[in-house]
Amino acid sequence: MPIRARAEEGFGLVEVVIAMFLLGLIAIAILPALVNGLGYSARQSTVATATRQVNSLIDQVRQSPACSSMPTILGTSATPRTFTDGRGGTFTTQADIGSCSAGVAVSLHVTAAQSGTTLVTTDALVMIPPAAVTLP
Repeated sequence: MPIRARAEEGFGLVEVVIAMFLLGLIAIAILPALVNGLGYSARQSTVATATRQVNSLIDQVRQSPACSSMPTILGTSATPRTFTDGRGGTFTTQADIGSCSAGVAVSLHVTAAQSGTTLVTTDALVMIPPAAVTLP
């Protein structure tokens, strides 16, 4: 009986090295997109936090509408409010407050910024209740 050579099975060392080389090239090509995606995701997290904070500040003003408390709650260009997001980054809020008097709607323009870059801006109207009338 003649002895027959078995057909070679499996992958050889050369094929494995070539496959690893090709996978490495693909990984290097994808790496910049991954890094940019992580940076974008972190920035969007900060924007989402700033948006929630600005909405919360406007809700606070609406719960206790008084001309005297608005600059303290919202912050102004002279005295901005500072907050920290989940990643430990800080951003500031400040508001431009329209003319404020009892019985009118006050326009607010609130901005949140981080390192000079605007994250979010919003405009809102807040009704200031009229002064209480006392009867003689």
